[in-house]
Amino acid sequence: MSDNNKPLAKLLIVDDDSDIVQVLKMGLLQNGFSVEAFTNPQEALQSFKSDAESYYLVLSDIRMPAISGIELSKKVKEVNPNVKVVLMTDFEIRDNEFSKIFPSTKVDGFVQKPIGIKDLTDKILRLIGDTKKRKKGEEAQRGKDIFENGEQR
Repeated sequence: MSDNNKPLAKLLIVDDDSDIVQVLKMGLLQNGFSVEAFTNPQEALQSFKSDAESYYLVLSDIRMPAISGIELSKKVKEVNPNVKVVLMTDFEIRDNEFSKIFPSTKVDGFVQKPIGIKDLTDKILRLIGDTKKRKKGEEAQRGKDIFENGEQR
């Protein structure tokens, strides 16, 4: 964890394989993230909707029963367009191939299973880096507005 024990970012992990969910959750927790993990994509979506702005990234298996990772990514982006979405697959997918097949689905990255926690952590940090900087800038601007205008929200 960081110096003040504040998590690096809040993540949502979704995979219908409970073993994968547990391994990813434990590894990412140990690397300083706050993690909500689900084996049921519908429960994951409900949790996401209840606090969508707090999540920086959704990491989801692409093939799951009921709601696929592709469908889940569409739904979370509808609720919070700024959240990053990474899909996990058992096979290699190139971003440009995916966007040709699913042009209406915005996905920020792919990882091929199995993936090491260090590689996954590095990928997540690269993806959320811009988001965290943008959020900090918005918070600073909001604080500045309150200070200058004497507004209370």
